[in-house]
Amino acid sequence: MRAIASATRLVEHFAAQQVHPCYAVNEPRVGIDAPVERIRGRCFWWKLRAISATGPGFLGYGHYAATTLGDSVVDTRWAIFGTGGISAKFVSGLRHAKGAKPNLVVSRSADSGRRFAQAFGIPEVAEGYDSVTAASPFDVAYIATPPSEHARHAIACIEAGKAVLIEKPFASSVAEARRIADAARAQGVFCMEAMWTRFNPAARRLRDLVREGAVGEVRQAHGAFCFTNEPDAANTSFDPQRGGGALAQLGVYPISLLHWLFGAPEDVAAFGRTGDTGVEEDAAISLRFAGGVVATVNTSLRALGDNGLRIGGTHGSVAFEGPIFRPYGVRLQRMTPRRKGGDTGLGRKALLREQGLPQKLSQLHGLLTRSGKVERQLFAGNGYHYQVEEVGRCLAAGLKESPEMTLDDSIAVMETMDTVRERIGGQR
Repeated sequence: MRAIASATRLVEHFAAQQVHPCYAVNEPRVGIDAPVERIRGRCFWWKLRAISATGPGFLGYGHYAATTLGDSVVDTRWAIFGTGGISAKFVSGLRHAKGAKPNLVVSRSADSGRRFAQAFGIPEVAEGYDSVTAASPFDVAYIATPPSEHARHAIACIEAGKAVLIEKPFASSVAEARRIADAARAQGVFCMEAMWTRFNPAARRLRDLVREGAVGEVRQAHGAFCFTNEPDAANTSFDPQRGGGALAQLGVYPISLLHWLFGAPEDVAAFGRTGDTGVEEDAAISLRFAGGVVATVNTSLRALGDNGLRIGGTHGSVAFEGPIFRPYGVRLQRMTPRRKGGDTGLGRKALLREQGLPQKLSQLHGLLTRSGKVERQLFAGNGYHYQVEEVGRCLAAGLKESPEMTLDDSIAVMETMDTVRERIGGQR
């Protein structure tokens, strides 16, 4: 049984990883530059990830429903804007979504578009992002071009009457985010940011536990998304002209999730480091929300972090099991608030606790066990399809925005990110 449990945890671990263990040393780990051939095809761990959570009941674990509008969806044909690694992951997930199919690849280069379409069996290819018209063979566009191009490409689709799902970050600035939102509302077209983690079963379970008061009054929160990469101006993550930087590529995850949980912050403070290519490579952020919740966010393109999300309250804490971008469970730890006084530290038990042997046993116990109750919330497929199904449900309900990821929320997240950039300035 121990061997089975260990194998289960191993599969779960690799099922949740966005950074594959079969990356070459010099290949980019984050952003839209992740190599397509490493995401699909010969990589052994890709096959494990594909089967790791194929449906409810696999390995005996259930799923927490990630729905807010019921199960009805409309059939949709999707156009994929951009042929980078994030698009490959999205299309792989799209195949798990009810009623959705990829029908068109739109790329700057016809050759790149054809290679991508052939890899995924997509029937149509269009060269040039300005080629979209009302007659183009798709219903929803997935915009996965660099952040600097999101507004231009999204608005072109919106003006053609096409619904859009825009990869995070929603835009490269709050001004561009407002332009996209204004265009969608003026045209009466559905528009949503692709913050896929909000629709992940584990994320939704964590939010419900917080709302139910499982940790008491929330006082603190912490989120981090940090990876170490070699600086490379050819990589979008390090190119300021294409919307790079730790905030846009990684920090948007914890910032958006904290917005989702607590609303927009009332105050923002930040310190960071700007790299030689002109993007912020590291940032430490403090946020204060209505009601007194204080939060910290760490993000980095140059340093590895804990890459988790934890919410702390007066009666315990709840945290993601697995990385912040693709959690597969939650860990709930409860604690009754301690009362002041009572233990002077001079009692027999108190003195005994401070001796060498009890402390050594405590350390060993801490190394071998972790406190709290774990709820496994395995995602199906690679997890990207939950946001696709949200689009289908919203369209079926006649909505122009998702109640889980509104346009105002995307604008507020961009406003927070712009404020952080202002605070950091040219800090090095």
